Amino acid sequence: MPKYASVYERKDSPYIWIAYQCPRRRKRIGEPTPYRKDEHGARRKALALATEKSQEARVDRAERSTDFEAWVSAWLQLRHRQSPKTLQSESGRWEQLHAYLNEKGIPSPRHVTYDNAIGYLQWRQDQVKRSGKKPGYNTALQELRFLGRMLKEAVRRGYCIANPLASMGLKKDPPKEKPEISDAEVSLIRKNLKDEPEWLRVSFEIATYQGCRLSETQVPFSRTNFEEGTIQFHVKRDKIFTTRLHPKLVPLLTKLRKRGLKQTCTLPQMAAKEWHWFFHGRDEPGHHRPALLPHLCFHCTRVTVITKMARAGVPMAQAMAYVGHANSLIHKIYQRLQPADVGSAVAAINV
Repeated sequence: MPKYASVYERKDSPYIWIAYQCPRRRKRIGEPTPYRKDEHGARRKALALATEKSQEARVDRAERSTDFEAWVSAWLQLRHRQSPKTLQSESGRWEQLHAYLNEKGIPSPRHVTYDNAIGYLQWRQDQVKRSGKKPGYNTALQELRFLGRMLKEAVRRGYCIANPLASMGLKKDPPKEKPEISDAEVSLIRKNLKDEPEWLRVSFEIATYQGCRLSETQVPFSRTNFEEGTIQFHVKRDKIFTTRLHPKLVPLLTKLRKRGLKQTCTLPQMAAKEWHWFFHGRDEPGHHRPALLPHLCFHCTRVTVITKMARAGVPMAQAMAYVGHANSLIHKIYQRLQPADVGSAVAAINV
């Protein structure tokens, strides 16, 4: 008897029946053959048909083992088993790509072409997120590059012959330059934060003095050492970065710790969105907030800290060590020096 099909008879039917795993419907079904029970050689013919159906099911099972659904999640778990934040980020990218691949009827790596992969860029940008904002080109491209890494893994596993996204030659759009926050704007922000939830005030003060990212302002007090004057931030890819704790933060953090808090602040799920509303305003039923400084965002605090250090002549190596930049090119992007800031350079040229 074939492995993935069987032959049987039913009392209520004059025909011989077969049961088999249907590749199209992907479930086991039973149906009558065209061969009657009393027909000469009917069972032999039904067995031949069952063998054919079994072979189709065997091929389908082999092909299904290469489908994205069969291996991607386990691959991500293995790849990022020691990096839960990265796993969460990559899983989010896969969720978006999976929706597109399903919509286009692309179940496995061998069905992916360059054209339908590139089509993801526009498809993704046409989506509207829960926040009402459409994803940008750079977001879509980053997710498409992740698909390229998946296809590279698929080639290694023998699930497809080649990776059509191995070299796309597509570059990101240059990001919008974030400005430095002036001292007057810092004072205005602090004034408006007085009536806001505490986590907003605390996160702003930490970022203003440390130049860290928003997600890094939620620091367990076990990672602060007032005696040694150090603080540890949980940065990208689940790495722990240790730097000097700015002395002006000590009174605030000491006060918070004395209250029995376990960490500096607790960021809500949509912390970045809350800060966006703070700067840009919000006009929704039951939520009205006028725009305060719509040209700014929270990440401008990092730009400000790096620019102030550059203006003060802090050596780049020390500035990079303070904010946790490993790449000097990235570090330079954050600087917003003006012509008036290079007066000492002009004075040095005296021939």
